[in-house]
Amino acid sequence: MKKLVFLFVALLVLGLESQAVNVVTPVGDKEMEVAEMAAMTTTSLTGVVLDNETGEALTGVAIRFEGSNETVYTDFDGNFKIANVVPGNYNILSSYISYSDNKLKDVNVNGVNNVIRLVLKKD
Repeated sequence: MKKLVFLFVALLVLGLESQAVNVVTPVGDKEMEVAEMAAMTTTSLTGVVLDNETGEALTGVAIRFEGSNETVYTDFDGNFKIANVVPGNYNILSSYISYSDNKLKDVNVNGVNNVIRLVLKKD
């Protein structure tokens, strides 16, 4: 029984440590240490991406914060979610084949209900 408890605690600690590294920070905070990021409260950003003319959801649109290498993609309904975001202001970049790249500037990501709607235009 002690071995099971030890194994469970070890896996829990390892899981928490791995999540602390994948935190997205505002563009001006690139020098933050991993320990500082782990101590901060994070939130998430969700949204939907639509075609400008038809209003249809776009599947497979690449979404990322400017200055970040982590990219998420929209699902079949055009929805996306970026998790582990440190509250702050971000520039959000989106790109999709045969559509103009889009940059949404100074999006305030704070609190718990961070939802945006992106509309892309065809080239």
